[in-house]
Amino acid sequence: QRGSVIREENARPGTRDWMLAKTGVDPATRYRSPRIEGFCSHASAKAGETVEFYVSTDPASAFTIDVYRLGWYGGDGGRFLRRIGPLQGTIQPDPPVEAKRLRNCEWQAAAQLEIPADWPSGVYVGKLTAERDGWQSYLTFVVRDDRRADILFQVSDFTWQAYNRWPDQFALYDDGEHEWYWGSGVQVSFNRPYGKYCQILDAPLSTGSGEYFLWEFPLAFWMESQGYDVSYISNLDTHRDGPGLARAKGLLSVGHDEYWTIEMFDNVQKAVRAGVSVGFFSGNAVCGRVVSEETT
Repeated sequence: QRGSVIREENARPGTRDWMLAKTGVDPATRYRSPRIEGFCSHASAKAGETVEFYVSTDPASAFTIDVYRLGWYGGDGGRFLRRIGPLQGTIQPDPPVEAKRLRNCEWQAAAQLEIPADWPSGVYVGKLTAERDGWQSYLTFVVRDDRRADILFQVSDFTWQAYNRWPDQFALYDDGEHEWYWGSGVQVSFNRPYGKYCQILDAPLSTGSGEYFLWEFPLAFWMESQGYDVSYISNLDTHRDGPGLARAKGLLSVGHDEYWTIEMFDNVQKAVRAGVSVGFFSGNAVCGRVVSEETT
């Protein structure tokens, strides 16, 4: 079945301006882009909720945030929604290394956005541009809804953070001695930018987007080109809202959906027993268990 919400959204004018044009990674860290980098207060939000944007520029520079929804849009891949700024950027402090190697940024919010009622569910990016020298990176969030839909597209942001080494080797995979560690005693936070994905060796055009552009966007791009009735959720939504999975006929695990909580596993099993189909379009799916220690 083809959903009118997605068909109507993708009939709107698209643009390719969502793509980054000037990026760079600090060679000393190999992963972060200190000239401009940022993150969001929420992994996902729905209409009427407010997302705060935390941004650091080093050296300090005025900057803009251009917000796009990603989809088909006649092959352009994104639709421009609004510009925030120019805003005055500052050098935000590097977080201390806490227990279990946790790096948790306590930055000052640079801007906030109340999700408009007419923004459909999807994966959204804020393209950050420093006015001083034109450097760019992304921040990323999901807009979710509560409507009945044929398909739920689950982004694998728990795994994005597991592999996120921002600012330098602080991933779930690094215990301070081994670059590819597997075990307990390591904790990672959503309160930090996504650095360059650690297994990508060329120009970091996806910096700040987790793994979405690398492994997940191609399927979303195709599904929206076909007009499938799709709604988007975060791993965190599957973790928090098991009953919400029943609003769809099917759930897709996409890309590199490796890390799940036991709550996610139990919620998906309950949804399957209730008649929801599940498709795993992913590698290493449900490979490792993580524990979510939410503070908000």
